[in-house]
Amino acid sequence: MATKIGIIAEDDSDVDVIKEILGKYLPQESFSTKKFVGKGCGKLRAKCAAWTSSLSIQGCEHILIFHDLDRYNETTLRKELSEKINATGVINTLIVIPIEELESWLLSDVDAIKDIFSIRANVKPITNVEQVKSPKEHLQKLVKKLANKPYINSIHNKKIASKIALKNLMNCSSFKPLNDYISNQIAKS
Repeated sequence: MATKIGIIAEDDSDVDVIKEILGKYLPQESFSTKKFVGKGCGKLRAKCAAWTSSLSIQGCEHILIFHDLDRYNETTLRKELSEKINATGVINTLIVIPIEELESWLLSDVDAIKDIFSIRANVKPITNVEQVKSPKEHLQKLVKKLANKPYINSIHNKKIASKIALKNLMNCSSFKPLNDYISNQIAKS
């Protein structure tokens, strides 16, 4: 029987990326997902407790909550989300806060970006992608400059994630808790 995983994220492209990442750890037929999407961070913060409860009632064994750091203080944001989730009494939850934006994770693998956009030029890897300001805009400018193509996050994020190497994602400190949770909680259940 497939493990049900709930995903709460800011938008559908984030959910698509997470599903691709889950597929790197688990056979596709071994899990299914249910989601709630905030269409931004404000609604996500306001509804995350209700959504967590709903996903639990719908049979999700694990619930992953993704909130971009943007310009927030990570400690304050994590505390706010944790208090709301803890109040639900739902266990097997993980709050993941990508530094600035989830797109920073995508920037960790320039070969995946080159492959998706058919870029032939050498692209220098970014030493610390979590230091990039506005990763989504950075990715957009990079693709425009090197491929002269538009980057559309709702289309291309999933494609990049499908090609991204886990070893590159491990260079992102904000990714490591997700790696550990999937490896030690979901994959072993």
